[in-house]
Amino acid sequence: MFGAEKGYAAAHRTSPLQFYGGFASGVHPDLSLPSVPGSSMVWSGMTNRRRVALTFDDGPLPDWTPRVLAALARHHVPATFFLKGINVLRHGAIHRDSVGTHELGNHTWDHPDLARLDYGECIDQLERTSAIMQKVYGTRPTLFRPPYGHLAGSSVLAAAEQRLTTVLWSTQTNENRFEDNPVGIVASVRKAAQPGSIILCHDTGPSNRLVTIDNLDAIITGLLADGFAFSTVSELCGLTGERGHRVGGVS
Repeated sequence: MFGAEKGYAAAHRTSPLQFYGGFASGVHPDLSLPSVPGSSMVWSGMTNRRRVALTFDDGPLPDWTPRVLAALARHHVPATFFLKGINVLRHGAIHRDSVGTHELGNHTWDHPDLARLDYGECIDQLERTSAIMQKVYGTRPTLFRPPYGHLAGSSVLAAAEQRLTTVLWSTQTNENRFEDNPVGIVASVRKAAQPGSIILCHDTGPSNRLVTIDNLDAIITGLLADGFAFSTVSELCGLTGERGHRVGGVS
C-alpha cells in the first residue's frame, strides 16, 4: 500500500461517522433507543423432521398467482407468500381465501433494494405494506422478506420495530438454470431439499420463472415421494403469528 493510501486508510479507521441513520446504520438518526430489544432472522427451520416450507415472492398478480394457489390446493399444501404492497392494493382479492390456509408476509411496497435506503425509507416501505395487508386481509403480517435478500442496519432496525421476523431462505429453485431443461428443476429441488428447508420460488416475474410454475405439481409430488411434508414458515420455524387471524376480509 502506498503512503497516501495508508494515510487515507488510517484516517478512515479513526474518523467518526459523518452521520447516523444512513443505510448502514442500525441506530436511529437521532440516536434515540430502539423501541424493541432485538430482532429475529431465519434461513431455515431447526428440525430433523422431513418438513419444508414453499415460499413465493413478488405477488399477488393475476398472471401466475392463481395457478400457484390452484396447484397448492390440488395437493392440500400450505405455503408462505411474501407480498408487495402495491400488488395487494391492486390485486389483493387473489388471496381472498388464503388467510387460514396459507401465510402472507411483507415483501415491501414496491421491491426496492433496502440495503440502499435509510431508516425512514425502510419504515415507510414496511409500514405501508403491513397497513394495506391489514386493511385487505384483516391481519398484519408477522414475517418480512427483503427483496434480493439484501439487508443493512437500517432495514434490520426497521423490521425489528415493525415486529417482523426477517425470513431469508436455504434453498431456491434457480429458475434461470432450467430454461432449456424444464423438467430438470424437479430433480434439482428434490436433491437440494433438507429437513427444515425454506424454498424460494416466485409467483410472478420474468418468463423464465414459469419453469417453476409449470412444474410445481411435479415438485410437490416429488418432495412428497421423498417423505417430506409441507408447512408454512412460521410452523416450520416455531414462530408465533402463524397464518394470522382473520378479523375482516376482502369485500
